Amino acid sequence: MIETVGETLEKRQEEAKRARMVAQMANMSSASGINRPQIEPLLRAARGRINSGRNWLFSPDARAAGHVSRHRLSLQKDALVLLASDGFLALVSDYGAYSMRDLMAAVTARGLAALGEELRGIENADPLGDKFPRFKKSDDATAILLRVA
Repeated sequence: MIETVGETLEKRQEEAKRARMVAQMANMSSASGINRPQIEPLLRAARGRINSGRNWLFSPDARAAGHVSRHRLSLQKDALVLLASDGFLALVSDYGAYSMRDLMAAVTARGLAALGEELRGIENADPLGDKFPRFKKSDDATAILLRVA
């Protein structure tokens, strides 16, 4: 059984839609470093809304603790748990390279390093975000695979 906790996949899809829209409005590639000054004010405005109102992220801001959500899972011995940043999950949400079930199978068969290389390969093949709209070429991609003892 695969269970995904959190809103990362949905939020990444929403961000890709925004990147596509901004790129079309500015008549440029969404992840284009050369034209980044055209996108920078929009990103600053979006980041300025983080940790205010209804947009809260994990951060050193003490007020963020009031917006933490919890999800309890009952896991059996030997269950696998993948803790991953949104950048790593872009393999599912942004690039459609895997479903969550297929990603877990690939992680166990090939390992996290191989998937990290695959992720960077996809991004390097589309550095301007023309095929996969995004605001930057790459995001942090962190993951750890745990087995319940």
